[in-house]
Order: sequence, then C-alpha cells, then structure tokens
Amino acid sequence: MTPTQVMEAEHRLIETVVKALGGVAAALEKGQPGGAAILPTAVEFFRVYADKLHHGKEETVFFPMLVKRGVPPQGCPIGGLNHEHEKGRALVQALADQAPAYAQGKPGAKEALLETLRGIVDLYQNHIWKEDAMVFPMADKVLTAADQAELSEKFGEVDRAVGLDVVARLETFANSLGTSGQAPLPSAAAKGETRSGLRPAQAQCDQK
Repeated sequence: MTPTQVMEAEHRLIETVVKALGGVAAALEKGQPGGAAILPTAVEFFRVYADKLHHGKEETVFFPMLVKRGVPPQGCPIGGLNHEHEKGRALVQALADQAPAYAQGKPGAKEALLETLRGIVDLYQNHIWKEDAMVFPMADKVLTAADQAELSEKFGEVDRAVGLDVVARLETFANSLGTSGQAPLPSAAAKGETRSGLRPAQAQCDQK
C-alpha cells in the first residue's frame, strides 16, 4: 500500500466509529441510552488511533513532506487541516468529560453530549472528505518515489511507537462497530453540505 492508501484505510475505520457515534446520538434523542456504553472506548479510539496514530503521521511526517515539495505550511490545505485536528481534540476532550456526566444523570448532560456527538460527526466527515478528495490525490502527484518510500518507513515507526497490539485492538473495536447496525447521524456532510452551507466541492479550509 502507498502512504496515501494507508491513510485512506485508516480513514475508513475512523469513519466507522464516527458513524457509530452518530447512531448513539440518534438513539439518545429517542430515549434509548444503551449505545452510550461504547463512549469510553470511542474516546480512547479517537485519542490513540485517530489522533496519536493517524494525525501523528500527518503532522510529523506527511505534511512536512508536502511542505518539502512546495505546499505552503500555512493556509489551505495544511494550515486548515491542522486547525481541524485541534478542534477534534477539543471535541474528544468534551466527549470524555460529558459521557460520565451523562451516565451520572447530571442536569444538562444529555444536551451537551448530543451537541458534542454532532460536532464530532460533522467535523470528521468534512475533514476526511477534504483529505480523500483533495489532499491525497495532490500528494500522489507531487511526491517522488523516494518520498513515498520514506513516508512508508516512517509510518511504520509511528505504528510501532503507538504499539502494534494497541493499534490492532482499536482496529478490532472499530470493525466490530461496522456490523452493529447503528445508523449515522444526519449531518451537513451527510447531506452534501458543509457548515458554511456549501457543497463539498466548494468547501474551503476551516481556520476560524
């Protein structure tokens, strides 16, 4: 697999967990709280697999290689994508805080949790689309064969630093959700729109 194919494969697992969170939100709105049991492991998945592993590859290896080949480090796309990584971390931290508050029945916890779940679904769907449709095809054009080989080697180093057993466990978790029958939460991205109301093809990097 090429480096971009590796990242696309990681995206598919991340999407599976994102869709499961959408299913949790949809169930909570109907008064069905059972799905919330996956939230602690989902938090770990986003912190370790989506962020430390996947975003770690992008921020420490992939994006710097694009910069080396002339892609600006600030602005669109790299600056905007890095900003979205930070937004994702904040949302996952909110999820980590709100899930136990909801489990304890604290006032307002359900509403706060639903808002965070919707935010995660919307952010990740848009973010993944930008990378799959725009950034990865661009990378395959500008990176040399030597660049690709170097990325593959360094990606392996990131995998080993996270822990191959940890990666395998979180991949198993994501794959288990893919057959759970949970429906994704309708979001702007799912309806073919972004937060700004534009179709995905018109989406710009979010740096607000």
